[in-house]
Amino acid sequence: MSLRGRIVSLAVGATVAVLVLFAVPVWLLEARTASSDVEQQAVQTARSVADYVSAGAGSDDLEAYVDRVNDRDDATPVAVLAPDGTTYGPDLPGASEQRGSGPGDGDGDRDGPFLTQSGVDVDDVDGGRLVHLVVGTQGGPTSVVAFASEARVRSTLAERLFPLGAAAALLLVLVAVAAELVSRRLVRDLDRTAELADAIAVGAPAGRVPESGPPEVRRVAHALNGLSERIEELLAAERETAADLSHRLRTPLMALRLDVDALEQGRARTELEQHVTSLERTLTAVIHEARRTQREGVVARCDPGPVAAACAAYWQPLIEDQGRDLAVDVADGLPAVRCSEQDLRDALDALVENAVAHTPDLTPLAVRAVADPSGGVTVEVRDQGAGFDPDAVRRGRSDRGSTGLGLDIARRCAAASGGRLVVDRDGPWSVVRLELGAAHSAI
Repeated sequence: MSLRGRIVSLAVGATVAVLVLFAVPVWLLEARTASSDVEQQAVQTARSVADYVSAGAGSDDLEAYVDRVNDRDDATPVAVLAPDGTTYGPDLPGASEQRGSGPGDGDGDRDGPFLTQSGVDVDDVDGGRLVHLVVGTQGGPTSVVAFASEARVRSTLAERLFPLGAAAALLLVLVAVAAELVSRRLVRDLDRTAELADAIAVGAPAGRVPESGPPEVRRVAHALNGLSERIEELLAAERETAADLSHRLRTPLMALRLDVDALEQGRARTELEQHVTSLERTLTAVIHEARRTQREGVVARCDPGPVAAACAAYWQPLIEDQGRDLAVDVADGLPAVRCSEQDLRDALDALVENAVAHTPDLTPLAVRAVADPSGGVTVEVRDQGAGFDPDAVRRGRSDRGSTGLGLDIARRCAAASGGRLVVDRDGPWSVVRLELGAAHSAI
Protein backbone atom coordinates (compact mmCIF):
# COMPACT_ATOMS: atom_id res chain seq x y z
CA MET A 1 0.00 0.00 0.00
CA SER A 2 1.28 3.47 -0.85
CA LEU A 3 2.07 6.09 1.79
CA ARG A 4 -1.00 8.10 0.78
CA GLY A 5 -3.18 5.02 1.17
CA ARG A 6 -1.68 4.29 4.58
CA ILE A 7 -2.30 7.83 5.83
CA VAL A 8 -5.90 7.87 4.58
CA SER A 9 -6.54 4.39 6.01
CA LEU A 10 -5.09 5.40 9.38
CA ALA A 11 -7.19 8.57 9.58
CA VAL A 12 -10.41 6.85 8.51
CA GLY A 13 -9.72 3.86 10.78
CA ALA A 14 -9.12 6.08 13.81
CA THR A 15 -12.30 8.01 13.06
CA VAL A 16 -14.30 4.79 12.73
CA ALA A 17 -12.93 3.57 16.06
CA VAL A 18 -13.95 6.81 17.79
CA LEU A 19 -17.39 6.73 16.18
CA VAL A 20 -17.93 3.13 17.28
CA LEU A 21 -16.96 4.03 20.85
CA PHE A 22 -19.56 6.80 20.82
CA ALA A 23 -22.13 4.86 18.79
CA VAL A 24 -22.56 1.99 21.28
CA PRO A 25 -23.62 4.10 24.31
CA VAL A 26 -25.64 6.44 22.09
CA TRP A 27 -27.45 3.46 20.57
CA LEU A 28 -28.21 2.00 24.02
CA LEU A 29 -29.42 5.37 25.32
CA GLU A 30 -31.60 6.02 22.27
CA ALA A 31 -33.04 2.50 22.44
CA ARG A 32 -34.03 3.00 26.06
CA THR A 33 -35.44 6.46 25.33
CA ALA A 34 -37.43 5.22 22.32
CA SER A 35 -38.91 2.36 24.38
CA SER A 36 -39.86 4.76 27.17
CA ASP A 37 -41.39 7.28 24.77
CA VAL A 38 -43.49 4.66 22.95
CA GLU A 39 -44.67 3.29 26.28
CA GLN A 40 -45.52 6.78 27.55
CA GLN A 41 -47.45 7.50 24.36
CA ALA A 42 -49.44 4.30 24.93
CA VAL A 43 -50.16 5.39 28.52
CA GLN A 44 -51.37 8.80 27.33
CA THR A 45 -53.59 7.22 24.70
CA ALA A 46 -55.05 4.79 27.21
CA ARG A 47 -55.77 7.61 29.73
CA SER A 48 -57.39 9.70 27.00
CA VAL A 49 -59.74 6.86 26.05
CA ALA A 50 -60.36 6.10 29.73
CA ASP A 51 -61.45 9.72 30.29
CA TYR A 52 -63.88 9.37 27.41
CA VAL A 53 -65.22 6.12 28.83
CA SER A 54 -65.59 7.77 32.25
CA ALA A 55 -67.85 10.41 30.69
CA GLY A 56 -70.47 7.68 30.20
CA ALA A 57 -70.63 7.63 26.37
CA GLY A 58 -72.93 5.14 24.69
CA SER A 59 -71.70 2.04 22.98
CA ASP A 60 -72.09 3.50 19.47
CA ASP A 61 -70.27 6.70 20.37
CA LEU A 62 -67.57 4.72 22.16
CA GLU A 63 -66.98 2.48 19.17
CA ALA A 64 -66.76 5.47 16.82
CA TYR A 65 -64.37 7.24 19.17
CA VAL A 66 -62.07 4.22 19.51
CA ASP A 67 -62.04 3.81 15.73
CA ARG A 68 -61.10 7.47 15.26
CA VAL A 69 -58.26 7.11 17.76
CA ASN A 70 -56.92 4.02 16.02
CA ASP A 71 -57.23 5.62 12.57
CA ARG A 72 -54.94 8.51 13.38
CA ASP A 73 -51.45 8.56 11.87
CA ASP A 74 -48.85 6.92 14.13
CA ALA A 75 -51.61 6.10 16.62
CA THR A 76 -50.97 3.64 19.41
CA PRO A 77 -53.41 0.68 19.06
CA VAL A 78 -56.03 0.93 21.82
CA ALA A 79 -59.06 -1.18 22.73
CA VAL A 80 -61.90 -1.01 25.28
CA LEU A 81 -63.15 -4.20 26.94
CA ALA A 82 -66.75 -3.66 28.12
CA PRO A 83 -68.22 -5.59 31.13
CA ASP A 84 -70.66 -7.39 28.85
CA GLY A 85 -67.78 -8.94 26.87
CA THR A 86 -67.88 -6.51 23.94
CA THR A 87 -64.50 -5.38 22.61
CA TYR A 88 -64.21 -1.99 20.97
CA GLY A 89 -61.14 -1.72 18.81
CA PRO A 90 -58.55 -4.30 17.66
CA ASP A 91 -57.77 -7.54 19.43
CA LEU A 92 -54.49 -6.72 21.17
CA PRO A 93 -52.01 -9.32 22.47
CA GLY A 94 -52.80 -10.26 26.10
CA ALA A 95 -55.90 -8.03 26.23
CA SER A 96 -58.31 -10.88 27.01
CA GLU A 97 -56.50 -11.60 30.27
CA GLN A 98 -57.28 -8.08 31.51
CA ARG A 99 -61.06 -8.38 31.13
CA GLY A 100 -63.14 -8.09 34.29
CA SER A 101 -60.54 -6.46 36.53
CA GLY A 102 -61.95 -3.96 39.01
CA PRO A 103 -60.79 -0.41 39.66
CA GLY A 104 -57.83 0.00 41.93
CA ASP A 105 -57.11 2.43 44.76
CA GLY A 106 -53.54 3.33 43.83
CA ASP A 107 -52.02 6.65 42.92
CA GLY A 108 -53.88 6.64 39.63
CA ASP A 109 -57.30 7.21 41.25
CA ARG A 110 -59.18 10.28 40.04
CA ASP A 111 -62.02 12.08 41.83
CA GLY A 112 -64.32 14.79 40.54
CA PRO A 113 -67.00 14.82 37.91
CA PHE A 114 -65.70 11.51 36.44
CA LEU A 115 -65.96 8.07 37.92
CA THR A 116 -62.95 6.38 39.49
CA GLN A 117 -60.03 5.09 37.33
CA SER A 118 -57.41 2.60 38.40
CA GLY A 119 -53.67 3.10 38.18
CA VAL A 120 -51.80 2.16 35.01
CA ASP A 121 -50.35 -1.34 34.75
CA VAL A 122 -47.74 -2.24 32.14
CA ASP A 123 -47.22 -5.92 31.30
CA ASP A 124 -44.80 -7.62 28.93
CA VAL A 125 -46.61 -9.52 26.17
CA ASP A 126 -45.63 -11.07 22.85
CA GLY A 127 -44.28 -8.40 20.52
CA GLY A 128 -44.26 -5.53 23.00
CA ARG A 129 -45.80 -4.17 26.20
CA LEU A 130 -49.49 -3.86 27.12
CA VAL A 131 -50.70 -0.77 28.99
CA HIS A 132 -53.85 -1.50 31.07
CA LEU A 133 -56.13 0.53 33.26
CA VAL A 134 -59.70 -0.01 34.55
CA VAL A 135 -62.55 2.48 34.57
CA GLY A 136 -65.50 2.03 36.91
CA THR A 137 -68.73 2.54 34.97
CA GLN A 138 -72.42 1.98 35.72
CA GLY A 139 -72.28 -1.37 33.93
CA GLY A 140 -69.22 -2.52 35.87
CA PRO A 141 -65.43 -2.30 35.47
CA THR A 142 -64.38 -1.48 31.91
CA SER A 143 -60.79 -2.20 30.82
CA VAL A 144 -58.85 0.12 28.52
CA VAL A 145 -55.71 -1.40 26.97
CA ALA A 146 -53.09 0.11 24.64
CA PHE A 147 -50.26 -1.79 22.93
CA ALA A 148 -46.70 -0.44 22.70
CA SER A 149 -45.20 -2.74 20.06
CA GLU A 150 -41.51 -3.55 19.63
CA ALA A 151 -41.87 -2.73 15.93
CA ARG A 152 -42.94 0.77 16.90
CA VAL A 153 -39.92 1.06 19.20
CA ARG A 154 -37.57 -0.09 16.44
CA SER A 155 -39.13 2.35 13.96
CA THR A 156 -38.78 5.22 16.42
CA LEU A 157 -35.18 4.22 17.14
CA ALA A 158 -34.34 4.10 13.42
CA GLU A 159 -35.82 7.54 12.87
CA ARG A 160 -33.68 8.99 15.63
CA LEU A 161 -30.47 7.18 14.67
CA PHE A 162 -30.69 8.02 10.96
CA PRO A 163 -29.57 11.68 11.34
CA LEU A 164 -26.78 10.58 13.63
CA GLY A 165 -25.67 7.94 11.11
CA ALA A 166 -25.77 10.50 8.29
CA ALA A 167 -23.67 12.89 10.38
CA ALA A 168 -21.16 10.08 11.10
CA ALA A 169 -20.93 9.22 7.38
CA LEU A 170 -20.40 12.89 6.52
CA LEU A 171 -17.68 13.08 9.17
CA LEU A 172 -15.93 10.04 7.66
CA VAL A 173 -16.02 11.65 4.21
CA LEU A 174 -14.62 14.92 5.57
CA VAL A 175 -11.84 13.07 7.43
CA ALA A 176 -10.97 11.05 4.30
CA VAL A 177 -10.84 14.20 2.16
CA ALA A 178 -8.69 16.02 4.74
CA ALA A 179 -6.34 13.02 5.04
CA GLU A 180 -6.07 12.80 1.26
CA LEU A 181 -5.15 16.48 0.98
CA VAL A 182 -2.56 16.24 3.76
CA SER A 183 -1.05 13.01 2.41
CA ARG A 184 -0.93 14.40 -1.13
CA ARG A 185 1.02 17.42 0.06
CA LEU A 186 3.39 15.24 2.08
CA VAL A 187 3.89 12.69 -0.70
CA ARG A 188 4.47 15.44 -3.26
CA ASP A 189 7.55 16.56 -1.32
CA LEU A 190 8.75 12.97 -0.98
CA ASP A 191 8.17 12.32 -4.70
CA ARG A 192 10.40 15.24 -5.63
CA THR A 193 13.09 13.90 -3.32
CA ALA A 194 12.74 10.40 -4.78
CA GLU A 195 13.00 11.80 -8.31
CA LEU A 196 16.33 13.40 -7.44
CA ALA A 197 17.55 10.12 -5.95
CA ASP A 198 16.50 8.28 -9.12
CA ALA A 199 18.29 10.84 -11.25
CA ILE A 200 21.47 10.32 -9.26
CA ALA A 201 21.07 6.54 -9.52
CA VAL A 202 20.82 6.52 -13.33
CA GLY A 203 23.56 9.10 -13.81
CA ALA A 204 21.32 11.89 -15.10
CA PRO A 205 22.28 15.53 -14.40
CA ALA A 206 21.19 15.96 -10.80
CA GLY A 207 19.15 19.03 -9.99
CA ARG A 208 17.91 20.25 -6.64
CA VAL A 209 14.68 19.67 -4.77
CA PRO A 210 12.90 22.36 -2.74
CA GLU A 211 13.52 21.91 0.97
CA SER A 212 9.87 22.20 1.94
CA GLY A 213 7.33 20.19 3.89
CA PRO A 214 7.59 18.69 7.39
CA PRO A 215 10.95 18.93 9.21
CA GLU A 216 11.79 15.29 8.53
CA VAL A 217 11.18 15.67 4.79
CA ARG A 218 13.21 18.90 4.74
CA ARG A 219 16.11 17.07 6.36
CA VAL A 220 16.01 14.33 3.73
CA ALA A 221 15.84 16.89 0.90
CA HIS A 222 18.73 18.88 2.39
CA ALA A 223 20.88 15.75 2.78
CA LEU A 224 20.10 14.59 -0.76
CA ASN A 225 20.91 18.00 -2.22
CA GLY A 226 24.22 17.88 -0.38
CA LEU A 227 24.87 14.36 -1.70
CA SER A 228 24.14 15.50 -5.25
CA GLU A 229 26.60 18.38 -4.92
CA ARG A 230 29.23 16.07 -3.46
CA ILE A 231 28.85 13.58 -6.31
CA GLU A 232 29.28 16.36 -8.86
CA GLU A 233 32.41 17.56 -7.06
CA LEU A 234 33.87 14.04 -7.00
CA LEU A 235 33.16 13.49 -10.70
CA ALA A 236 34.78 16.81 -11.58
CA ALA A 237 37.79 15.94 -9.41
CA GLU A 238 38.01 12.53 -11.09
CA ARG A 239 38.05 14.09 -14.56
CA GLU A 240 40.69 16.60 -13.52
CA THR A 241 42.81 13.85 -11.93
CA ALA A 242 42.62 11.74 -15.09
CA ALA A 243 43.66 14.69 -17.23
CA ASP A 244 46.49 15.55 -14.84
CA LEU A 245 47.63 11.92 -14.75
CA SER A 246 47.76 11.82 -18.52
CA HIS A 247 49.83 14.98 -18.67
CA ARG A 248 52.19 13.99 -15.85
CA LEU A 249 52.95 10.52 -17.22
CA ARG A 250 53.12 11.33 -20.91
CA THR A 251 55.96 13.79 -20.47
CA PRO A 252 58.48 11.50 -18.67
CA LEU A 253 57.42 8.63 -20.93
CA MET A 254 58.28 10.71 -24.01
CA ALA A 255 61.61 11.60 -22.43
CA LEU A 256 62.29 7.92 -21.78
CA ARG A 257 61.53 7.03 -25.41
CA LEU A 258 63.86 9.77 -26.66
CA ASP A 259 66.59 8.42 -24.41
CA VAL A 260 66.04 4.90 -25.77
CA ASP A 261 66.11 6.15 -29.36
CA ALA A 262 69.47 7.77 -28.61
CA LEU A 263 71.04 4.42 -27.72
CA GLU A 264 73.07 2.45 -30.20
CA GLN A 265 71.38 -0.35 -32.07
CA GLY A 266 71.55 -3.61 -30.25
CA ARG A 267 69.72 -6.17 -28.20
CA ALA A 268 69.46 -3.91 -25.16
CA ARG A 269 67.89 -1.11 -27.18
CA THR A 270 65.38 -3.47 -28.78
CA GLU A 271 64.31 -4.79 -25.37
CA LEU A 272 64.00 -1.29 -23.95
CA GLU A 273 61.89 -0.17 -26.94
CA GLN A 274 59.56 -3.13 -26.36
CA HIS A 275 59.28 -2.29 -22.69
CA VAL A 276 58.56 1.37 -23.43
CA THR A 277 55.92 0.42 -26.01
CA SER A 278 54.26 -1.94 -23.52
CA LEU A 279 54.32 0.81 -20.89
CA GLU A 280 52.66 3.25 -23.33
CA ARG A 281 49.89 0.77 -24.11
CA THR A 282 49.32 0.14 -20.41
CA LEU A 283 49.26 3.86 -19.66
CA THR A 284 46.81 4.48 -22.50
CA ALA A 285 44.52 1.72 -21.20
CA VAL A 286 44.63 3.13 -17.64
CA ILE A 287 43.82 6.66 -18.81
CA HIS A 288 41.07 5.33 -21.07
CA GLU A 289 39.51 3.52 -18.13
CA ALA A 290 39.92 6.56 -15.85
CA ARG A 291 38.03 8.74 -18.32
CA ARG A 292 35.26 6.21 -18.70
CA THR A 293 32.69 8.10 -16.62
CA GLN A 294 33.41 11.22 -18.66
CA ARG A 295 32.56 9.34 -21.86
CA GLU A 296 29.71 7.11 -20.66
CA GLY A 297 28.25 8.97 -17.67
CA VAL A 298 27.89 7.68 -14.13
CA VAL A 299 25.91 4.67 -15.31
CA ALA A 300 26.78 3.14 -18.67
CA ARG A 301 24.10 1.92 -21.04
CA CYS A 302 23.88 0.41 -24.50
CA ASP A 303 21.55 -1.31 -26.94
CA PRO A 304 22.37 -5.06 -26.71
CA GLY A 305 20.80 -6.06 -30.04
CA PRO A 306 23.33 -4.43 -32.39
CA VAL A 307 26.21 -5.52 -30.12
CA ALA A 308 25.14 -9.18 -30.27
CA ALA A 309 24.61 -8.99 -34.04
CA ALA A 310 28.01 -7.34 -34.58
CA CYS A 311 29.73 -9.99 -32.44
CA ALA A 312 28.13 -12.80 -34.45
CA ALA A 313 29.11 -11.11 -37.74
CA TYR A 314 32.72 -10.69 -36.56
CA TRP A 315 33.14 -14.38 -35.71
CA GLN A 316 31.13 -15.74 -38.63
CA PRO A 317 34.08 -16.10 -41.10
CA LEU A 318 36.07 -18.24 -38.64
CA ILE A 319 32.99 -20.26 -37.76
CA GLU A 320 32.29 -20.94 -41.44
CA ASP A 321 35.94 -21.95 -42.02
CA GLN A 322 35.52 -24.60 -39.32
CA GLY A 323 32.38 -25.95 -40.98
CA ARG A 324 30.11 -24.90 -38.14
CA ASP A 325 26.50 -23.77 -38.36
CA LEU A 326 25.83 -20.39 -36.69
CA ALA A 327 22.28 -19.46 -35.68
CA VAL A 328 21.69 -15.82 -34.79
CA ASP A 329 18.44 -14.83 -33.06
CA VAL A 330 18.34 -11.16 -32.01
CA ALA A 331 14.88 -9.86 -31.12
CA ASP A 332 13.77 -6.41 -32.29
CA GLY A 333 13.15 -3.54 -29.92
CA LEU A 334 15.24 -4.82 -27.02
CA PRO A 335 15.48 -2.38 -24.08
CA ALA A 336 18.78 -0.72 -23.24
CA VAL A 337 20.90 -2.50 -20.63
CA ARG A 338 23.03 -1.09 -17.84
CA CYS A 339 26.53 -1.75 -19.22
CA SER A 340 28.77 -0.17 -21.82
CA GLU A 341 28.88 -1.35 -25.40
CA GLN A 342 32.57 -2.19 -25.10
CA ASP A 343 32.11 -4.30 -21.96
CA LEU A 344 29.25 -6.24 -23.51
CA ARG A 345 31.21 -6.78 -26.70
CA ASP A 346 34.22 -8.02 -24.71
CA ALA A 347 32.02 -10.41 -22.75
CA LEU A 348 30.38 -11.83 -25.89
CA ASP A 349 33.71 -12.13 -27.70
CA ALA A 350 35.08 -14.07 -24.72
CA LEU A 351 32.11 -16.46 -24.72
CA VAL A 352 32.17 -17.06 -28.48
CA GLU A 353 35.95 -17.50 -28.41
CA ASN A 354 35.62 -20.10 -25.64
CA ALA A 355 32.96 -21.96 -27.63
CA VAL A 356 35.13 -21.96 -30.76
CA ALA A 357 38.34 -22.88 -28.95
CA HIS A 358 37.00 -25.67 -26.76
CA THR A 359 34.62 -27.53 -29.09
CA PRO A 360 35.51 -29.65 -32.13
CA ASP A 361 35.07 -28.33 -35.67
CA LEU A 362 31.60 -28.76 -37.18
CA THR A 363 30.00 -28.16 -33.73
CA PRO A 364 26.96 -25.86 -34.19
CA LEU A 365 26.90 -22.51 -32.37
CA ALA A 366 24.12 -20.04 -31.64
CA VAL A 367 23.92 -16.44 -30.42
CA ARG A 368 20.58 -15.35 -29.00
CA ALA A 369 19.34 -12.06 -27.49
CA VAL A 370 15.78 -11.76 -26.17
CA ALA A 371 13.87 -9.63 -23.69
CA ASP A 372 13.66 -10.92 -20.14
CA PRO A 373 10.30 -10.98 -18.25
CA SER A 374 11.91 -8.92 -15.47
CA GLY A 375 12.46 -6.03 -17.91
CA GLY A 376 16.09 -6.74 -18.75
CA VAL A 377 17.71 -8.64 -21.62
CA THR A 378 19.04 -12.19 -21.83
CA VAL A 379 21.98 -12.82 -24.19
CA GLU A 380 22.99 -16.45 -24.75
CA VAL A 381 25.94 -18.14 -26.43
CA ARG A 382 25.16 -21.81 -27.16
CA ASP A 383 27.16 -24.72 -28.49
CA GLN A 384 26.57 -28.45 -28.82
CA GLY A 385 29.80 -29.34 -27.10
CA ALA A 386 30.35 -31.35 -23.95
CA GLY A 387 29.78 -28.33 -21.72
CA PHE A 388 31.72 -27.47 -18.57
CA ASP A 389 31.38 -27.25 -14.82
CA PRO A 390 29.42 -24.12 -13.70
CA ASP A 391 32.21 -23.49 -11.18
CA ALA A 392 34.43 -22.59 -14.14
CA VAL A 393 33.02 -19.06 -14.17
CA ARG A 394 35.44 -18.31 -11.35
CA ARG A 395 38.82 -17.05 -12.53
CA GLY A 396 41.42 -19.82 -12.56
CA ARG A 397 38.88 -22.63 -12.16
CA SER A 398 38.19 -23.56 -15.80
CA ASP A 399 38.02 -27.30 -16.56
CA ARG A 400 39.07 -26.78 -20.20
CA GLY A 401 42.71 -26.15 -19.58
CA SER A 402 42.41 -22.31 -19.53
CA THR A 403 42.48 -19.69 -16.76
CA GLY A 404 38.75 -18.99 -16.94
CA LEU A 405 39.49 -15.30 -17.57
CA GLY A 406 36.98 -15.03 -20.43
CA LEU A 407 34.14 -16.39 -18.30
CA ASP A 408 35.15 -14.09 -15.46
CA ILE A 409 34.98 -11.09 -17.82
CA ALA A 410 31.45 -12.13 -18.84
CA ARG A 411 30.46 -12.68 -15.19
CA ARG A 412 31.70 -9.23 -14.15
CA CYS A 413 29.85 -7.61 -17.07
CA ALA A 414 26.58 -9.25 -16.05
CA ALA A 415 27.08 -8.42 -12.36
CA ALA A 416 27.89 -4.77 -13.12
CA SER A 417 24.58 -4.45 -14.97
CA GLY A 418 22.66 -5.82 -12.00
CA GLY A 419 22.26 -9.28 -13.55
CA ARG A 420 24.18 -12.55 -13.43
CA LEU A 421 25.97 -15.17 -15.52
CA VAL A 422 24.22 -18.55 -15.70
CA VAL A 423 25.69 -21.81 -17.02
CA ASP A 424 22.94 -24.18 -18.08
CA ARG A 425 22.14 -27.20 -20.20
CA ASP A 426 19.25 -27.24 -22.69
CA GLY A 427 19.05 -30.68 -24.32
CA PRO A 428 22.09 -31.04 -26.60
CA TRP A 429 23.04 -27.39 -26.08
CA SER A 430 25.54 -26.10 -23.56
CA VAL A 431 24.30 -22.59 -22.66
CA VAL A 432 26.12 -19.63 -21.17
CA ARG A 433 23.51 -16.99 -20.39
CA LEU A 434 24.12 -13.33 -19.64
CA GLU A 435 21.15 -11.89 -17.73
CA LEU A 436 21.59 -8.11 -18.06
CA GLY A 437 19.73 -5.50 -16.03
CA ALA A 438 17.73 -2.81 -17.82
CA ALA A 439 19.01 0.77 -17.94
CA HIS A 440 16.37 3.11 -16.51
CA SER A 441 15.53 6.26 -18.36
CA ALA A 442 17.03 9.43 -17.03
CA ILE A 443 14.65 11.55 -15.01
